[in-house]
Amino acid sequence: MISKNKPLKRRAAHDARAQLFCVVLALAVIYAGASGCSTENVKTGKQERLPEQGAAPVPEEVPKSQVYTLKAEVNLRSGPGPDSLTLEHLEQNQTLGVLAGAGDWVRVKTAAGTKGYVRKDMVSDTWITVHKKERKLYLLKKDTVVKTCRIGLCPDNPLGDKCRMGDGATPEGRFFICSMDGDPARLKYGPRSMLLSYPNKEDARRGFKQGLINYQTYLETLQALKDGRAPSQKTALGGQIRIHGSGGKFDWTKGCVGLEDGDVIAIFMMVSRGTRVDIYKSAQQDRELNSPAYLGQQLLAEAKKQAAGPARYALQSSALIQSDYPAGACIVSPPANADALLRVMRAAGIDLQALINEDLSLYPWRYHYCAKQHKEKERLQPCHINTYLSCRARAIPVSAGTNQVKNLQPGDIVVLGSSSGPGGRGDSIGIIDDTRSSSGLPRLITLWQQDGRITVTDLPGRNLSAIRYCFRMTHPFDYQ
Repeated sequence: MISKNKPLKRRAAHDARAQLFCVVLALAVIYAGASGCSTENVKTGKQERLPEQGAAPVPEEVPKSQVYTLKAEVNLRSGPGPDSLTLEHLEQNQTLGVLAGAGDWVRVKTAAGTKGYVRKDMVSDTWITVHKKERKLYLLKKDTVVKTCRIGLCPDNPLGDKCRMGDGATPEGRFFICSMDGDPARLKYGPRSMLLSYPNKEDARRGFKQGLINYQTYLETLQALKDGRAPSQKTALGGQIRIHGSGGKFDWTKGCVGLEDGDVIAIFMMVSRGTRVDIYKSAQQDRELNSPAYLGQQLLAEAKKQAAGPARYALQSSALIQSDYPAGACIVSPPANADALLRVMRAAGIDLQALINEDLSLYPWRYHYCAKQHKEKERLQPCHINTYLSCRARAIPVSAGTNQVKNLQPGDIVVLGSSSGPGGRGDSIGIIDDTRSSSGLPRLITLWQQDGRITVTDLPGRNLSAIRYCFRMTHPFDYQ
């Protein structure tokens, strides 16, 4: 007689083996990503042989277009199907490069270089752009404008960036539609209304520094945005910033984006919850920030200022230079080598230390190796910088030798070092200069050397294994 329990036992054994395999694989993925999220990060060891100068680099897949995620925790999978392995969870409003279509799935590449598949209904290539000075709203499909609308803003403060309740300003930066109301209060919002995700991270960070909100409210705002929810609308930062009807031919709102009723109905039909909304002060600012070399140029200019100035670290090479980041941060007091990069980036408009603190509070598992490596957990280390940039910047592979190194662009960030292991500290952090050495390699503005000098020097020639990481910053709105 055949036991009825045997199929159940075989299924239980199979499930147990599958669960064990997933656990082992997940641990391997976490360990491999300890120093970053990219599979293209440079981790060349002494045993690796690099191609000779002149060898052809490995072709890099170039995205054909861009999309962004409509929801939080979107699965990036190894194949086009729900049973494929989840490589990572994507964030709300995260930009992805499209490599190819695959039925109901899209093959994409993250800024950090991870390639995988996402469901088509989880991403969008439609977004809204607002130019405040010109009083224009554009609905775009890919890079094509499909509708242009005249908008109304606040008559008292139409070009200011919103900072607090009652200032009448329209916020600037990157947002998403949190909720859509097809039957709002008509006298106030017209026939349609779309709530935006104000305050964003930058707004909350600025409000915390200015004392408008406390640290708990700041963290709650970060968590709400991570979850794809509307942050609190009842803080001193203000709220209820919407795209709505009731008129767009003149300025009349209190900070919202007003449209004619026919326009808001048309826009409402072509967008959804999660649709990206980029708000610029002007069309000129839009062009500047969307220039591919914009952030690189800003970083290079600030690095050149440091190289041209006095050797301010010469007398403080072993001392800690206190950061002006406010109390309550997870990590404070960076050492001088990290502090130099922080100050260059802050002068270029990116508060890297604040961004790392925010990332560490939301994704502490990314930094587990940094905590294991450094007993003084409160100190920001190059390990934290490498980990953050591996997830948030474009990782530039140089494993194909000097041909790819020659393609580094001015403003790219390079980490040099000989230490091994995930998240290694690196011995020097530099910015690629706009000059070349006699061998044709780009030169490097080193932000830290053992004697405290900030100089322009050559890259390490054929010893390219000394280059541990190369990063390129993306759109400024990605660091809000």
